[in-house]
Amino acid sequence: QYRAGKTLGFGTYSIVKEMIHVKTGKVYACKVSSRKSKINKQRMKAMILNEIDMLTRISGGTENMIILSDYFETSHNIYLCYDLCTGGDVFDRICKQGSYIEGDAAVLVQSLCSDIAYIHSKGIVHRDLKPENLLLRTPASNSQVMIADFGLARELGKDDDGKTCLLTGVHGTPLYMAPEMYSKTGYGKPVDIWALGVITHFILVGRTPFKRKHKEAERRVILKGDFNFEPWKDWTHISQTAQDFIRRCLAFDPNERMTAEECLEHEWLASATPRFAHDPAKRAGNSSSFPLFSAST
Repeated sequence: QYRAGKTLGFGTYSIVKEMIHVKTGKVYACKVSSRKSKINKQRMKAMILNEIDMLTRISGGTENMIILSDYFETSHNIYLCYDLCTGGDVFDRICKQGSYIEGDAAVLVQSLCSDIAYIHSKGIVHRDLKPENLLLRTPASNSQVMIADFGLARELGKDDDGKTCLLTGVHGTPLYMAPEMYSKTGYGKPVDIWALGVITHFILVGRTPFKRKHKEAERRVILKGDFNFEPWKDWTHISQTAQDFIRRCLAFDPNERMTAEECLEHEWLASATPRFAHDPAKRAGNSSSFPLFSAST
């Protein structure tokens, strides 16, 4: 039914290739995982089956939600076919073009929050939200963003009394993992909101709030929730409203973090009034200031 096209990228357990449907000519992005991989086969297959299960539940649930169009197996490989996104991912976009201006960042985060809210409404926690897993549908500066890679996602279960059971296990990408994931005390949906706060920080200034020279130092500051908006010069063009949004996503106590729905109601995303930040030159007597919303918003 398909013929393979060019290679689009590489993952831990797979490669991503263009896959053209022979009858319709439609082009998909296809994650191809080898059955003969030397990597832990049992773990790989469990992640693939889990991703299929998660995506079957949420596929196409919102305007920007990624769609699992098809999946099949051969004697050599397992194939998962998705919407083709031609804009790369948010991480590469920032590495090539620099951080987002605040208005475009707010639009991206608002779209991301809507998808997270939908995922959470299905009782699912993604557990590996990061810029590399946010795909841009097109190369346009205001492209829609889609959440990818649900291999580590899990559904929150219920105990015999109907209470939500917490997840356990250290999973995800360290710089985006919430403190409770490191401390192994059990966790739920708030870990995705923590990751959202780290992502928002990254797309606004081009770096994560907990980046340090050594991995152990990063772990220590995350376990303390130790971050601030420094250096000051990086934040002079970012509104206090945006900083408050990040601060509330990165609340150390998961019970004090905003939910995805509350994120959408936060002034930074919900207000119809454009956000402004003062030009540093104004402090020197220049009265000019500049809007941070791009023409696309």
